[in-house]
Amino acid sequence: MSMQVSGLVHPYIRISGLFPIDISAHPGTALAICGSNGAGKTTFLKLLLKEIEPKKGIVHVDAHFAYLGIKNALKPQLTVQQQLSYFMSTQLDFPWPEFLQIVYKDLSTGQQRLVALWLTLHNSKSLILLDEPFLHLDARGCSQAYMWINTQLNLKKTIIFTHHCSEELHEIESLQVFDLNGY
Repeated sequence: MSMQVSGLVHPYIRISGLFPIDISAHPGTALAICGSNGAGKTTFLKLLLKEIEPKKGIVHVDAHFAYLGIKNALKPQLTVQQQLSYFMSTQLDFPWPEFLQIVYKDLSTGQQRLVALWLTLHNSKSLILLDEPFLHLDARGCSQAYMWINTQLNLKKTIIFTHHCSEELHEIESLQVFDLNGY
């Protein structure tokens, strides 16, 4: 089991009609927590990360996971090659060799997000938590991200992420959607 939530109640998640929340995610599946701004998507991730405690209920998450928040949390003064060396224990084939010698802060916001997302998805952790992973990505970047996610799902990783609109996620395989919209 990668993630199990049972009987969850938290005042910042505005879906009182759904309480208590019972949901799980297992190896090889993706779980999208969808909803409008302020619906509680990031709060849900913070509960999984144990940054905040639920009002009641049980939250179980496997101890070893990777996390990418809204901010990319990479070192702006390092080149992309230095980022890869710093964060990766083994060198994988990075998809943009032309970025390697560029200082991270000099990339566009979308390029920065792709680098951070690639690093997060291509690690040794079996559970990956992503807060708005497609933030600042154009259509091509989103397609690339969907492909990376599907590759990791085929490797039996579990991916839990937030997003605003579930209709945009049709390219992701083995997808479960927990939709906070409309409550």
